[in-house]
Amino acid sequence: MKAKLMRLGLDALYYTKAYQLFTPRWCGVGVIFTLHHVRSVSTPDPFRPNSILEITPEFLDATLQHVLKAGYEVVDLDEMQRRLAEQDFRQKFVCFTLDDGYLDNYLNAFPVFKKYDVPFTVYVNTGLLNGTAVLWWWLLEHIVRNHNEISIVLNDCKLNLPAKSTSQKYQSYNTIYWSLRKMSHKQQYATIQQLFDKYGVDWRAFCRSSAMSWEMLKEMAESGLATIGAHTVNHFALGKLSDDEVCKEAGMSREIISERLGEVPKHFSYPYGDRLSAAIREFNIIRELGFATATTTRKGVLFPQHARHLHALPRVSLNGGYQMQRYITLFLSGAPFALWQRFRTLDVS
Repeated sequence: MKAKLMRLGLDALYYTKAYQLFTPRWCGVGVIFTLHHVRSVSTPDPFRPNSILEITPEFLDATLQHVLKAGYEVVDLDEMQRRLAEQDFRQKFVCFTLDDGYLDNYLNAFPVFKKYDVPFTVYVNTGLLNGTAVLWWWLLEHIVRNHNEISIVLNDCKLNLPAKSTSQKYQSYNTIYWSLRKMSHKQQYATIQQLFDKYGVDWRAFCRSSAMSWEMLKEMAESGLATIGAHTVNHFALGKLSDDEVCKEAGMSREIISERLGEVPKHFSYPYGDRLSAAIREFNIIRELGFATATTTRKGVLFPQHARHLHALPRVSLNGGYQMQRYITLFLSGAPFALWQRFRTLDVS
């Protein structure tokens, strides 16, 4: 329902052309797009709670055509940083960033970027490529899809959640998902492991099948198009960690990537990237570790003022629920984010 209301609001902005009133003031100087999975939908199953994290290769292709036709230049993160630092805004720009390091990034996204000869960034969660990442949100979807009732212990309370209908599946998924997101990492892991054991889920095999190899990543890096950034080792929400743990997650991921590829990552992306996962403390730590820039998942386009906040950069999600070119037009206008942020250009607290 929330997604439907969002689309109705965006459609009203577009078809009334109201977004055009916002564009001169709120389109900013550039946009950093966020992607996760790039793959074709294999099933029309109505229960797809993680569909927001995947777009089709065809939509990525169409989006590249759209931004180039609109006069934007596709640049890498080094060039984005330079333009902000030097306040060089003669041409608007976009950056494309892919989080985690999934196999489909190599199979499906890489060929599209090569087709247009444009740069992109892969923020690598090293645990994914090393086969140790627990992709619990996708595995939770798998469990809920394939069972009519989910038995789970959440915060010492045993629940039997109905999951027969699509609406019940969404409700049960959301109940478990948000409970897990609020737990400490130790409690979260224990709860997830119990769930996997009960329903016979091999999370390691799923991780291996989802990840690109280091050889694939190296090929992309050597293409001259891909910038490789760091995205921690374990994909923990950094806001739940101590200062030392944040330093370890970020520093070790940079070290592992450097050892594997022979080049030290300069750019960082916060796992989850929302306000509860990355705020002022995390911004300061990542800056002190020497990363040149860091990206969040806070919604918004770039403004000249972001030159002073290079470790709290907003991004615009290429969301699987909004795979229409009219939404790209709206995103580039900045109108939805002006409304979302109540007409503030910065959200760095």
